[in-house]
Amino acid sequence: MSLSTDIIPTRIVALYPNTRGFGYAVMESALEVTEMQLISPKKFDFNKIMSLMREVLSIHGPATLILEDCRSKYCRKGAQTKQLIRSIAAWARKKNIPVEFYSREQIRDTFEKWNANNKYEIAEVLTRNIDILKPLMFEKPKYPAREPNVEAIFSAVSLGVVHYF
Repeated sequence: MSLSTDIIPTRIVALYPNTRGFGYAVMESALEVTEMQLISPKKFDFNKIMSLMREVLSIHGPATLILEDCRSKYCRKGAQTKQLIRSIAAWARKKNIPVEFYSREQIRDTFEKWNANNKYEIAEVLTRNIDILKPLMFEKPKYPAREPNVEAIFSAVSLGVVHYF
């Protein structure tokens, strides 16, 4: 009897599109972010953003693409952003890249263990545990102010953490 020596890749690319572009995180485990970036064109251009997301996926050759599930009743994405998510998922499937979707409820349920109930508290949990995120931590938003752009990176990382849990 021999032991299997197959290595199962764990790399994921979590994409978080929003009205200002998208944030992404390349992760090898729940606490290992190897790359992250905020892509924010001057104006919303569907084709340009799609092209940039395809480029990210082509460069990193992920084992799995992680996206937000927009079919959830709590999803607050606009029509253009939902179309981006559907389009990049369809493109990834054509390239035989597995795609996983996680809802806002699943994110909340995962981070509830650490008493994180909103995006800012989730960002605090992430920065306590993933050193590379510390320089990006933002001030607590004063509502109804708009979220800082860098929040898209934290949202991408939180999707990745949910995948590993």
